Amino acid sequence: MDPVTRRIYQVSSKMIDWEETRAHIEYIVDVTGAQTKTERYRNRSEGPDRTLCSVPCGLCIYPNDCVHLETELKDTRMKMEHLVNSIPGGIVSYEIQGKKAVPDFVSDGLLALSGHTRSGYNELVKGNTIDIIYEADRGRVLSAARSAVESGRVMDISCRIRHKDGHLVWIHISGRRIGPKADTMRFYAVFTGMSEDAILFRSIANDTAERVYVIDKESYELIYTSESAGFLCQGADCIGQKCYAALYGKNQPCEFCTLKSHKPDGAAHGMDYHENGRFYSTRFRETLWNGIPAYLKYVRDVTEEVKAQKEKEHIEQYFQTLVRKLPGGVAVVRIEKDGRKTPEYFSDGYAMLSGMSMDQVWKSYGEDGMAAVHPDDVEQLNAELSDFMASGEEQREFTYRIKRGDGEYIWIKNMTSMLRRGEGEVILYASYRDLTVEFKEQEQIRRQYRELILQHYRTPGPNALIVGHCNITRSQITEISDYTDSGLLECFGTERDAFFTGISTLILDEKERRDYMNRFLNEPTRAAFQAGKRELELDCFIRLPKDVRGRYVKFKVNLVEEPDTGDITGILTVYDITEQTIAERNLKKLSTSGYDLIADVDLFHDFCTILSGRFTKDDLCAKSGRHSERLAYMMERQLVPKDRPRIMKMLEPEYILERLKQEDPYSLSYSILGEAGEIQTKKLTVSATDLRLGRVCLARADITDSVREQQGLLNVVAYTFEMLGIIHLGSRHITLYTHQAVLQVLEPRRASIDSWLADIKKKYAPKGGEEEVERCFGLQNMLARLEERPGGYDFVLPYLEENQIRYKQINILWGDGDHKMICIVRQDVTETMTAERRSKETLEQALALAEEANRAKSDFLSSMSHDIRTPMNAIMGMTTLARAHLDEREKVENCLRKITLSSRHLLSLINDILDMSKIEQSKITLNNDKVFLSDLLEQLYSIIGQQAQEAGLQFDVRTSNIIHPYFYGDALRINQILINILGNAVKFTPDGGTVTFLTEELPTIKGPGYVRYCFTIRDTGIGMPESFLSHLFEPFTRNRNTEHVEGSGLGLSITKGLIELMGGELLVESRERAGTTFRVEMEYRIAPEDNRGESGDKTGVSTPSGADRLTGRCLLVAEDNEINAEVLSELLLLQGVRTVVKTNGVQVLNEFQSAAYGTYDAVLMDIQMPEMNGYEAARAIRNLEQKTGRHMPIIAMTANAFAEDIQEAMKAGMDAHVAKPIDMSALMKTLDKLLV
Repeated sequence: MDPVTRRIYQVSSKMIDWEETRAHIEYIVDVTGAQTKTERYRNRSEGPDRTLCSVPCGLCIYPNDCVHLETELKDTRMKMEHLVNSIPGGIVSYEIQGKKAVPDFVSDGLLALSGHTRSGYNELVKGNTIDIIYEADRGRVLSAARSAVESGRVMDISCRIRHKDGHLVWIHISGRRIGPKADTMRFYAVFTGMSEDAILFRSIANDTAERVYVIDKESYELIYTSESAGFLCQGADCIGQKCYAALYGKNQPCEFCTLKSHKPDGAAHGMDYHENGRFYSTRFRETLWNGIPAYLKYVRDVTEEVKAQKEKEHIEQYFQTLVRKLPGGVAVVRIEKDGRKTPEYFSDGYAMLSGMSMDQVWKSYGEDGMAAVHPDDVEQLNAELSDFMASGEEQREFTYRIKRGDGEYIWIKNMTSMLRRGEGEVILYASYRDLTVEFKEQEQIRRQYRELILQHYRTPGPNALIVGHCNITRSQITEISDYTDSGLLECFGTERDAFFTGISTLILDEKERRDYMNRFLNEPTRAAFQAGKRELELDCFIRLPKDVRGRYVKFKVNLVEEPDTGDITGILTVYDITEQTIAERNLKKLSTSGYDLIADVDLFHDFCTILSGRFTKDDLCAKSGRHSERLAYMMERQLVPKDRPRIMKMLEPEYILERLKQEDPYSLSYSILGEAGEIQTKKLTVSATDLRLGRVCLARADITDSVREQQGLLNVVAYTFEMLGIIHLGSRHITLYTHQAVLQVLEPRRASIDSWLADIKKKYAPKGGEEEVERCFGLQNMLARLEERPGGYDFVLPYLEENQIRYKQINILWGDGDHKMICIVRQDVTETMTAERRSKETLEQALALAEEANRAKSDFLSSMSHDIRTPMNAIMGMTTLARAHLDEREKVENCLRKITLSSRHLLSLINDILDMSKIEQSKITLNNDKVFLSDLLEQLYSIIGQQAQEAGLQFDVRTSNIIHPYFYGDALRINQILINILGNAVKFTPDGGTVTFLTEELPTIKGPGYVRYCFTIRDTGIGMPESFLSHLFEPFTRNRNTEHVEGSGLGLSITKGLIELMGGELLVESRERAGTTFRVEMEYRIAPEDNRGESGDKTGVSTPSGADRLTGRCLLVAEDNEINAEVLSELLLLQGVRTVVKTNGVQVLNEFQSAAYGTYDAVLMDIQMPEMNGYEAARAIRNLEQKTGRHMPIIAMTANAFAEDIQEAMKAGMDAHVAKPIDMSALMKTLDKLLV
């Protein structure tokens, strides 16, 4: 008890292993509260006992006292039970009956350890009490319990139990038998959790960097892991698994396990496990873990240490190699306390530098680091080394000579670093570089530098004005040679910036002066040298003190480095480049290819130099001379008399200087007599080269051919304009060329711009009056618009001419590339505007017609939308009704009949549209087959007669005067024409009416060998108004009174197109409500007659027994559409015909080749198929048949039902053609014709 705080503490201690060292752990627990409770409990329990004991024997106790005692006892028992349940851990009382232990009391503490509820615990142990113990520990616990029961000694054992959530919990069981051994005995056991020692150990293990594992020595089960050990565990709950499964995921002991290869001495060693890219160190020892012999294994992740060690070894190896092989060599020298310099290391490079072997180096210099230094350099080197060590610098460079093995001395550069050790010891790390070659090169550079300076002064050049050199680094003029005798050095001094600034005052142009200062003063010159530039130049115009007008010069500074000091030296040369500059400017301004003579004229000195030219015998051939003499020669010998006064004035020096100040350059033209006496035209261009020097350039060009071409061009152009005006902006005058003046080579009219503008204001009469004329022709306005539109612009204005208003188009554009001239072109566009107006009216009419046609097409599309949807609606609706009444045969047949009729009607609409498209694109081709007129008429009757009968009409068919019943023509197209007209007659004739069809032969127009037929169709129908007859044959046109009749509106357009294609005529007469008459006349070549019997089949319709004759036949069907193939197969099967379907031409060809002859009776060939189409497949089959001599009927099936499509099928070798959608009646007729 603490005497101050009056608190009660419980102290216990224990010896443990701590990092392989025996340690003493003390536990101090504050038990003040628990002690107080115990005292109270003792007092309450002992009070009743003392009371009972003090009662005299034989005395009676009052009932009230007995009740009081029972209440006290009950209360005490409750408190006792509460106290037991509050004890950490659990208490269990067992009744031993033979070999079975039955728990009759279990405290809450055990339930808390296992995590079970009381009912859960009872369920767990209802079979056997031992079931709460982990399976692997049950045998050991059961053996200890039996031993305790038999001997009566205390059972003390640790084991594991399975917690409710699945993980294992270590507990300690302490128990003993109560009472003597008997048949029925009691056994009390106390279950406690992890001890304080274990908790402390676990806390310590979790905090250490090493991972701790406890492994059963015999079974290798993992008994315990520290919380930080998860870096090797393969799952969340590893306890109880084999160590190799729990830690490494293996199903057998690890090949790298050290438990057998090393001793359990706790010494650390490596673990050869690198599957996860990590490195581990491990150690282990033997221990007794809760009574279980086990290995206590420590594992530490040493990946970073291993990597660091390897990196360190790599770097050490790298630097050792680098230092050993470093060119020039490395040495380490120790400075002794007495000042001696003792070498510690020489590299291979140092040995090579000294020209000796390593043994020789150590023998010669191993005792004294200064032994190799040249005697003359020793004192200086020692002084520099002493200064270096005293300065505290980290590095310093030394240059001196060392002795080689052959006795020669070489210059070296030594870069030395210093390191101080304890007790004042100093280590020098020195790297050496041989300077022998550099010294030789520097000596050569010195010689070259001196030679360069001397050469500069020896050969300055004929045009040199100033020569010198200076030290730019120190800003000093070293030497100047002034050939102008201007005293420049005396005027501007020897300080370089001041001297060059003084020179800049001689430069007249401000911009050139700024460029000079920014290039040649010290700072920009040094910057240029640092940037790698070694030569600076600038051309300027200067006036030296003794010059009158000035000159062009070139400043040139060459930059070199002084070999010894490294200073920048500038070598200055100033050249006179006046003549060169003048010549370059002249040649730059003028291209010599366009001129026959170019001259440089000095007006101030009356001197002329010919720069370029081709001389004739009349030219003055001297290259240079007085300008006035050359001018006089040209006036007297070359110019035609009429040009002499003008040219003489324009070439006077005063005139030239004044004119060039206003206009530079300017040109003048003149004529001269050529060598053959012909007139040549020359153009002389005068331009200023430098008026400050009085220098101008004269360039002469022969423009004879150009003038002639221009005149010819003007003659041609004159036909395209009435008037051409050229405004010269410099002189502000205009030159006007009229159409007549150009053609007759008359002198153009010249006027000032103001007078010309005043004149045109009188003739042009725009709506805006004179202000509009000013806006259109005012000079500033024209310049502004040309600035916006450099390519030119135009406008139209009314013009008063001979009291009539004419319209003139004005084009305004630049006349030259320099924008010094403006061209104005005038053209009469009155007739053009009139024609445009007429064209516009025509276009408006065409637009109206197009809009009308567009409306007609829109109406057609509207009607077609209705007409196409009507049969489609019937097809879809009847299909739905048939599906809904499948059990009503009569109803289904009615639906199918209406579906068939609607399908045929929809097909006729589509055929009409396609036929019209073919006719419009001229793609329809006509057959020229032999036709029998009677057969043709019978086919028409069979088709139209049934329609007329269904419509309640009388249909009369008659012929008249038929002498030639056979002819060559296209029966299909003739049928199409007549069916269209007859169909319309039936369609537009009310019930009870009559349709008459008369066929007669008329006299031929083409002559012998031809027959002319007239087909007349007359009906008593609704007729047509006369206003509609003119639009009757237009596409998409329908009479408004027939909107209830379905159709495409293309039938008669197609009919008329086909008749015209056959060279026939179509006439129509009609009156509203009085019927319509159509007359079709067509002429054909006569064909020879056949011997046809009366019994012959004139209609081409197969007899009813044809279907029976096809029963049992087998057809090879080529169809890539699955639904179409199924429909066709089922329909043919209804006729007793079997089918085999293939989806492309390749499969058909393969089947034809592989099948035995006679397997198939015919081929139904679709045309559009993948891989190989029907045409290709048919040709391939025919090629195969050539070898066997047999013939397989092939029938084409295609949606392309035009004549040209049928012809294409026949060319491919097919025997017949059936259009899609398939008409079974037509197909059966075709099969009957080919197979029976």
